[in-house]
Amino acid sequence: MPRSVSFNVTYDAGGDVLYVTSRIDPKTRMVEGDYGLVWRYGSGGDPIGVTIVDFREIWSGRPDDLARELASRFDIPELQALNVVEHALEASQ
Repeated sequence: MPRSVSFNVTYDAGGDVLYVTSRIDPKTRMVEGDYGLVWRYGSGGDPIGVTIVDFREIWSGRPDDLARELASRFDIPELQALNVVEHALEASQ
């Protein structure tokens, strides 16, 4: 069953990059995915964040798709993921 997770969300307007982080881990491993997604994993192998390059350019018209991706990867409720995406889109305008 999905669990609720707290996220720190930061948007860099100059680079159109969104940072979504659940926690900091000094032994972070990064894996580049599709559509500008760079996943960050903690020392235990669990996902702890994602860097989204070209956030507005790629995802502004597809918030539901990004929310499904975040929900799946972080094992959180899709509604929580959609709230994160919508908040980020509002903050990026």
